[in-house]
Formats: sequence, structure tokens, C-alpha cells
Amino acid sequence: MTNKPLTPEIEYRYSNWISMLIDIIKPKNLFLVGGRGTAKTQDIIAKRSIDVIYSLPRGTFAFLSDTYVNALTNIIPNLITGWERQGFFEDMVIDNIRRPGHFVCDKAPPSDFARPFTRASEFTHTISTFNGCLFMIKSLDRPSSNAGISTVHNFGDESKYAAETKLKKSFPTLRGDALLYKESPYFMGMTFLTDMPNPSEGEHDWILRMKSQMDVKQIIATYYQALIVNKIEYEIFLAADAGASPRDLRNLGLRLEREQARLRKVRKNTTFFMIVSSLANIDILTFDYLVTQFNTLDYEEFKVAILSMKSGLEVGARFYAGISDKHYYEDGYDYSFYDRFGLRDKIKQSSEGLKYMEHNQQLDAGFDAGNMMSMVIGQEQGHVIRCLKFLHTLSPDWIPELGEQFCHFFSGHKCKVLNLYYDRAANNYNKAKQDFATQMKHSIEYTKENKQTGWRVNLMSIGQGNISMAEEYDLVNQILGEKNTHLPVLKIDKFECRELKSSLELAPLGKNSRGQIIKIKKSEKLAIKRLPMESTNPSDAFKYFICRPRYLKLAKQKRIYSAGITS
Repeated sequence: MTNKPLTPEIEYRYSNWISMLIDIIKPKNLFLVGGRGTAKTQDIIAKRSIDVIYSLPRGTFAFLSDTYVNALTNIIPNLITGWERQGFFEDMVIDNIRRPGHFVCDKAPPSDFARPFTRASEFTHTISTFNGCLFMIKSLDRPSSNAGISTVHNFGDESKYAAETKLKKSFPTLRGDALLYKESPYFMGMTFLTDMPNPSEGEHDWILRMKSQMDVKQIIATYYQALIVNKIEYEIFLAADAGASPRDLRNLGLRLEREQARLRKVRKNTTFFMIVSSLANIDILTFDYLVTQFNTLDYEEFKVAILSMKSGLEVGARFYAGISDKHYYEDGYDYSFYDRFGLRDKIKQSSEGLKYMEHNQQLDAGFDAGNMMSMVIGQEQGHVIRCLKFLHTLSPDWIPELGEQFCHFFSGHKCKVLNLYYDRAANNYNKAKQDFATQMKHSIEYTKENKQTGWRVNLMSIGQGNISMAEEYDLVNQILGEKNTHLPVLKIDKFECRELKSSLELAPLGKNSRGQIIKIKKSEKLAIKRLPMESTNPSDAFKYFICRPRYLKLAKQKRIYSAGITS
């Protein structure tokens, strides 16, 4: 290919080989597992969704996500960035002058836009395109967002976070008029992408089973037939550019129609499954990127995140043996808060968006210091103790950054009192006010400019003795077992405490040389970036949150029974 455009109207863009392969095959269903840096959202999904828009005019589509908040704050913004890179722009009014574009967000489409076949009464959190397409958000944590929606193609990013059992409930919404869209390869199709899921971290690997849905011979036949069509289209372009006669152009057009008919036939109901590593995008990432990742990541993570290889780790005996699905809740968002924002607003998560947050009550937090600073924040709510939010920083970020995170997320909390529980070692040097607990207290009560934030932090572990691993094991598993009615019921926000969930489920059980139960903490020596999802650090913050003197005492109490003998 020449380095210069054949005409001024042609614009050349880089695309990696897997993206081009998907563009050529145009399968009805796409299931792709791609390594870190393969531009899954901003390139592959962005280009494919634009193609779907042109192929299914006036159709209704859905973007599926594990949570509605993740869709609003991550997936949709990345998608729109990808669209803009492809020259697919938002229709906007700037200084009372309209800049015509391809789509609008959060509002009824302009009068010159086509209307979708599915009539919408509310346009908040929707995208409308110039040719009448309507994009809606569907999430697994907000069933009401799925009600009554009929779609002709579904998209999903980060599918490793989506439980298959819940995802299947959204598939029946795929329906539509086959007469309207019989020419489109995308009609009633699905597009799901993710990086390699790791079940040992609680991720869902259902996408790997989609390989069995692919007919390899059909995909190969589609690929070669698509190349023939692409070649004829290029010949037509060259002929038109060279001023070919109408007769020659007509003959080429007839050839194209015949080959396109063959392509439609062979392409019908295709499913394409592929696993690719980050090497697929090496021209953009560069070899130095791979070297840096190899040197900074643990080899196991490098295998999964970069090479897209399945994890070889297995979960053995667990320290938190009683943890199960019943201890997590998935309905923790108050969407009346998030519904105030549009897709183009800079949406930032806040405690005001948590359904189970008691905004007029004080907060409790467990704090663990180290290369990873961890904080579990929650509340005692009657007989329920609830973990509402997990915050952390990684070195070189430190206590001030964690304090800033806390103040930002809980800026709308009305009762600005925090009871902080922490390791006894965090009291060291407290007379010199250099201990971690005092530093954490200061970072929450004062800004970096030394201005008061309005928060008051109570240090709850002053004078408290060491909490042994055996004590923690006994207390926590009594709570998880829910048989000691004097202890609270534990509930953890599955999405806002994702790192905590992973840490509790992965923390291994062991015994020391004296036969005492211990939590094996080798994972704390992993590469820094692996700590949040794979180390025991978050579980240690949880330890201080839950192992309060009152609970420890209740766990140790023995019920005394008396028996009498009658003659």
C-alpha cells in the first residue's frame, strides 16, 4: 500500500490485525478475550458498533455491564472516546451554533435525525444516532433497566465480571423484524469482549465456553469470501478514481452484487471466538511496553493479563472458610443519585449513591498500613454490620492520598465522625505523633493545605492488645456461620468492596510450627499492582474492622448448661 492517499478524501488509520480480521469477517456473534492494551473498547467495540449502526438503521441496541455505575463511569465514556477517534462525533450546540454530528446523548434526537422503531419516552442515559439507532444501558445489578427493552444487537465489555446465570436473562430481549434486517450480518447478534478471566479471583469464565459455538470452517469460508468482496470494492474504487467508463463500472458492480450475495449466505449466523495476547497490538504498544510489564508484574499476572493464558493458581484451604454468596449484596447503589447525571457529565462515585448508607450515622473503618494502604469502611446497623466501601492506595501513594480519597468519596456524608480501628503496631511512636494511625487521623481531619475538613476521627485501638490470627479465625468464622446469635450478621457490598471480596476468598489457611492456625501472607510480597486483587492486605483491614473487643469477647463466651439427676 502506498504511504500517500490516492485522493485527498482518503484518510489512513492504523488498525491491529485482530481488529482488521473482525472488520473483514463481520460475524453475527463476537466473543474476544484480549490481553491488556489490545484496545478492546476504544478500537474494536467502537468500530464494530459504528458498523452495526450503519447496518441496522433505526435499531435498538443495549450495552450490558455488571453494574450500572461501571457502565456510566467507565464503559460508555471509553466507547465515546473510541467513536471520536473514528470520526464519529457528537451533535452539539456551541455558542448557539449547531455543530452537526452523528449522535446525541441524554436527550431526544434533533428533528433531522431518523426515529428508532422502538419509541422511547425517556432519553436519560441513552444515545441516539443520526439514522435512528438507540443505545440503552442494561446492567445485571439493576433489573429495572432491562424491563421492556427489545434489542436487535447486544454489546458487553469486561464480561469477566458478568455472572452467566444473570446474563442469560437478558438474552431473550434480542428480537426484532427479520424482514427489515435480513441483509445485515449483525441482526440478533452479540458482541462480548474481556481480558482473560481468573476464576480464582471470583471472575466469570463463561466466555471461554463460547469457543464451542464457533464453526471454524464457516469462519474460514467467510474470511476468504469477504476478501473477494473487498478486492472487488477496491477495484471499483480504483476504476472510478481512474475515470473508467460507465459500462466497466456497471460490470464491476454486477460482480460485486454476485459475490456479496455469496458472502451473505456463508456469513449467516456466524460466531467468531478468539483469544489474543497483547502482542496483537505490539506495533502501538512497542516491545519496551512488554519488557516493562514483564519486569513489573508477577509472572502469573503477566501470563494472564498480557499473554491471555489461563491462570495456573488453585485455591486451597481458605482462612475465611465460611465466606459465601449470602454475605454479599448486589443492590447497593441508589440510582436516584446517579440518574441526576448525563452520560457526558463527569460522573464521580460518592457515598450519596449507596443505598444502604445511613448518612446521619457515624462511620467505622478498619485500616491496614504497608505498601498497600487499605481501608474498609462500614457501619453497624442494628444486628447487621455492613462493609460499604473499600479504599486503597499503592506505593508511592501513601496515607495523605488515602485520606484525600476518603474525604472526596464521603464529602456528602452528614455525620462526619469516623471510628478508626487498626493494628496495634500502628500505635508505635504515637507519643511523637509519627504513628500511622495518627497520620491517618490527620489526613482525614485536615487537607494538604492544613485546612479542617470537618471530620472527627476517633482512634479506637489505643491500648488494645495484639489480635492473634487464631482469634480472628474463630471470630470471623463464627460470624460467617451465623450460629452465634449474639454476633452481628455480615453484609459486604459486592461491587464497592471488590478487592476485599477477592482477598477474603483467596486468603489461604495454614499452621505454624506449633500447630496454630495462621493466615498465609506470602501474597503480600507480590508485585505492587497485584496486591489489591490477590493479596491478603485488604483482608487485614477487614480484620481490624471486625475484630472489635466487644465481638471478640462474645466469640469467646461459653454457654453453661446445668443438668440434674432425678431418682
